[in-house]
Amino acid sequence: MIIDMHCDLLSHETFSDQDPFVRCSPSQLLSGGVNKQVCAIFTEHSESSPSADKQNQLFFSLPESDKHIQLISFDSDILDKDNNKNSLSLVRSIENASGLGSDYENLRELLNKLIDLFSMGPIAYLGIVWNGRNRFGGGVFDPHKLTTDGKRLLEVMEQLAIPIDLSHCCDRLSDDILDYTLDKLPTMQVLASHSNFREVQNIPRNLTSAHAKEIASRGGVIGLNIVNYFVGSSLKDLQKHIHHAEKIGILDKLVLGTDFFYSDEQKKFFPECSTAKDHPNIHNILRDSLRTEDSENILWRSAQIFLDQTLRRQRGRKKIRLDI
Repeated sequence: MIIDMHCDLLSHETFSDQDPFVRCSPSQLLSGGVNKQVCAIFTEHSESSPSADKQNQLFFSLPESDKHIQLISFDSDILDKDNNKNSLSLVRSIENASGLGSDYENLRELLNKLIDLFSMGPIAYLGIVWNGRNRFGGGVFDPHKLTTDGKRLLEVMEQLAIPIDLSHCCDRLSDDILDYTLDKLPTMQVLASHSNFREVQNIPRNLTSAHAKEIASRGGVIGLNIVNYFVGSSLKDLQKHIHHAEKIGILDKLVLGTDFFYSDEQKKFFPECSTAKDHPNIHNILRDSLRTEDSENILWRSAQIFLDQTLRRQRGRKKIRLDI
């Protein structure tokens, strides 16, 4: 069983085997042995192409294009331990709440958009920013605090039982979200779906140890990112991030969050890990570095526990009516 908590399949321009920039097509995921995959609806900003709507439409059309694909619904049994390598179960997430609408629209319109997306099926998590700033807060390249609109979005997310993803948040925004949720929304699930550790590889997108430990203390998970500037000089430097997690006592909260995305920039990926077909090379590093139980936790078990909790909470709210 392999579960990956983050990829950008839905924003791919094509899934053609002839396109060298394709890095996580359904066929590549199946070839890599992935059984369950979280697919981000990713937008850089509200005018991005493909739009959130177009990516959402693609998601729901995928089973028609491949008989091996199934979509995780509110009624799915995420704990099904079917190890059939010829099946791929998918669930959506949202990477950047700007995809819900522009900073100049009435906030009610964006919140209703989120509710509409949720009514169609589970949402594994939502990150309220990408690398820049929007009406909700600041990303790693344009730091800003959690805004009033951001607080309102968090409140609606918790009413829908959608976890908050801190992966692209600046440190100030992460602090604000962690403080606000602890005070006002204490049952809200928190994660970092595709971030490594700053103490090992010093870039703003990697987590501070303090944030990582706080996420773990709330039952959240942290997805190991394989894009090279998150990792180090080689793919084997993943071992350093794993050992750091062990050092700070959160090894059992690591999951996969590979972050394969459509890109012509080969230099962003290690030669032995440039597409989802290369998943086994990641798995081998984990299995060579850890006891079997610990490697299995990262490869699927910890992600499955987190997603099961999310799905159970959302199942009870799928028909919720909110006064926005």
